[in-house]
Amino acid sequence: MNPSAYDCEEVEDIREVIGQWKWNEDKLLISAWLNLSIDPMIGTDQKGETFWERIREYCEESIPGLIKRGAIAMKKRWQRINEGAQRFGSCSEQDERKIGSDMDNITQLAHELHVAKYQKKCNFDKHWSELRRQPKWRTPSTNSEGMKRTKLSD
Repeated sequence: MNPSAYDCEEVEDIREVIGQWKWNEDKLLISAWLNLSIDPMIGTDQKGETFWERIREYCEESIPGLIKRGAIAMKKRWQRINEGAQRFGSCSEQDERKIGSDMDNITQLAHELHVAKYQKKCNFDKHWSELRRQPKWRTPSTNSEGMKRTKLSD
C-alpha cells in the first residue's frame, strides 16, 4: 500500500457533548469569579488566560467534576451571565424605584419589563440575585453608603 495514503487519515472528534449550563454550575462560576476578581494578592494584574485558568482551577478544587468545561467555555459563559444579569438588574432596579421593596412584585415586573425591552424572556434572575450586592452591580440608588465620605479615625 502507498505510504502517502496514511497521511490523510480521518480522526473522529472525541469531544463530549456537555449541553446547557446548569444553575449549580453557574453558581460555582459566579462564586469563583467573585472570589478571584477581588483577590487582593493578585487583583487585576494578570493576563486573561491566567485569570480564567485560575477560575477553572478554583471550580475544580471547590467541587471536583461539577464543571466539565475548560477555561474558554467558562469565560464565554461568564460573558453571558454578566450581560444577562446586568440587563435583568437594570429592569429590577427600575421597578424597585417605582414600587418600593416588595421583592416578589419587583421580580415579576422586572421579567415583564425585560420582555418589553429586549423582546425575550430573561433566565438570569437567579444570577442577578447572587450578584446584586457586589460593588460592580450596584447603582448609586442601591448603594447604602451614599455619596458622602467621612474621615475615619487614625
